[in-house]
Amino acid sequence: MLLKYLKSKEFMNYLPDWITVVTLLVIFFLIVEQAEPFQRDFKLSDVSLQHPFATKERITDNMLYVISTLVPLSVIACLVKTQKKIPKDHKLHYTMISMLGLMVSVSATGVFSDILKVWIARPRPDFLERCGAPSSVTVDRFVTAKVCTAPLGRVYLLDGMKSTPSAHASLSFAGLFYLSLWLFVHCEADLSVHSWKHILFFLPNLLAMYVGLSRTQDYRHHFFDIAFGTVIGIGAASLSALKYFRDLRVREDVLPIKV
Repeated sequence: MLLKYLKSKEFMNYLPDWITVVTLLVIFFLIVEQAEPFQRDFKLSDVSLQHPFATKERITDNMLYVISTLVPLSVIACLVKTQKKIPKDHKLHYTMISMLGLMVSVSATGVFSDILKVWIARPRPDFLERCGAPSSVTVDRFVTAKVCTAPLGRVYLLDGMKSTPSAHASLSFAGLFYLSLWLFVHCEADLSVHSWKHILFFLPNLLAMYVGLSRTQDYRHHFFDIAFGTVIGIGAASLSALKYFRDLRVREDVLPIKV
């Protein structure tokens, strides 16, 4: 059934979109993630950069990818699979479009966030520990990374200049805010103020908020970085939903999904 669908006109209409997603993922992991940031001046006396380096992160990169991508994909797939209102011959296409919108949101957000990181090149709150400048360096004048001994390694030093925006915040909202929109639009809900389903639909955003705020607890990001990343993620999710949700309403008999 899957192979038959992949050869169908329904899928082929969206093949360019999937190629775009794959291209964005390659650019994200192989190019922009490895790109070196602009070498911005800083002061050793800047107290906002003097926080300790956390050796254990609350939300690692791998955990972020699971939370922002695999969790929404799994929820969408499970809900569509269990719905009797959706004809069997339409479930695969319905799932594909829903997942495509998610992947466009997440992949585009990742690339955009990383490009901004290397351009803005704001030092992280724990940057001075990554830098390890010798005590002989004057603390009250602007210096560059040339004064750093990089005790944690050059990779950590360069990563320390990629604070703005927070990719944890942008990616988590790109995936989880998209999931919230999908749940709200495509699931039946009582529109009364006290509907428990509305609360349920909002829960993914609470998880995204925690992911973002955990970066301030680990001193990996400033609060502005989190806010900026949140706006990027919500914007990407909204645009993707606006584009792909309309395609899910081609057959009105399959909507809404019941939870």
